[in-house]
Amino acid sequence: MRKRPSVILASLFISAQLFAAPKFGVSQAILKLLNSRAAGSPRDFEEDAEIVAKDAAEGKSVQQFVLAVVSRDANVPEVARLDDATRKRYFDQSRDKIKEMAEKGNAMSLYLLSLETNDPALLKRAAEAGNVQAMNAWGTYAMEQAFNSGTMLQEDVERMVGKSYGYFKAAADRGDANGLYNVGMCHLCGWGVAENKEKAFEHFKAAAMLGHAGAINNIGGFYRDGMVVEQDFAIATKWFRKSANLGNPYGQLNYGFALQRGEGVEQDDKKAFAMYRAAAEGGSEEAKNAVGMCYYNGTGVKKDEHEAVKWFTAAAKDGVAAAMENLSECYDTGAGGLERDPTQAMVWKIRARAANGDKNAATWLAQNGYTPR
Repeated sequence: MRKRPSVILASLFISAQLFAAPKFGVSQAILKLLNSRAAGSPRDFEEDAEIVAKDAAEGKSVQQFVLAVVSRDANVPEVARLDDATRKRYFDQSRDKIKEMAEKGNAMSLYLLSLETNDPALLKRAAEAGNVQAMNAWGTYAMEQAFNSGTMLQEDVERMVGKSYGYFKAAADRGDANGLYNVGMCHLCGWGVAENKEKAFEHFKAAAMLGHAGAINNIGGFYRDGMVVEQDFAIATKWFRKSANLGNPYGQLNYGFALQRGEGVEQDDKKAFAMYRAAAEGGSEEAKNAVGMCYYNGTGVKKDEHEAVKWFTAAAKDGVAAAMENLSECYDTGAGGLERDPTQAMVWKIRARAANGDKNAATWLAQNGYTPR
């Protein structure tokens, strides 16, 4: 059974949600909270949320508004979770103050309101007014709209992606960690700017120095693969471990790979499995497949093909091609309690090819009435 290759770099944008310089008594705790939330740093997010939650409980209106917004995040720490009544009360007690500032053209307030309402128009206004977190969030939104449009002309896609890069760069030029990270991703992938791995590394390094967990993981990827810098597994693993310690699922996954392979660290299958499991629970689809592989092979955990199939299925439904292949093999051999099913084995194998970009496979699925996953 083929193992999932390691994820070199985080491939998703993280919409920046860091305030610019405080304008109306916004605490440093709020700045740190929204920064760690956006930078993929769950451990910092939890610590900062505790401070903001305490201030909100004491009646501080901006803290109440921010906490009400983040309380519905998928991976919000326990301390920041609010029941429906408390969340409504926090919004009701703070909204008038936020609106008053927004009506005066305060970019930060516009951004806060866009978070509550999910209003792209407000988000764009905040970005155009110079709010760095809105610049990143609007750039991300616009780029995703361009890439996911099935009708937009290619020249229009390129123009919109180029504008998104401009927003990211404006935030990066102001020293914003999330802006630096997003500019790095653009240079890495050639989104809105010429592909340039050297510049990508420079921007990731700058963001990492500001504590951006996603960028910290990416620096590890450069050292592990000898991209731009000389290959050095020990240095790579140091960066992966630092990202993992911040709770970043990409860092946890890559640190797990290093532990399992003994790259730059003493080989330890049990610790590797723990990292994969943490990454999977943190939202990494690739990590779900890695957990399944551990159960399938009995690596770092007791062999359990039923558990393996459960994790392969979850990862396959999330679009992980390697998990689709693994699930195909399980159907082919009847592993994990599955009945042998040559048709399902074939369909999952074709889905894997489609997930890897095979257009003929995607066409076959559509023509035969099968979903992509």
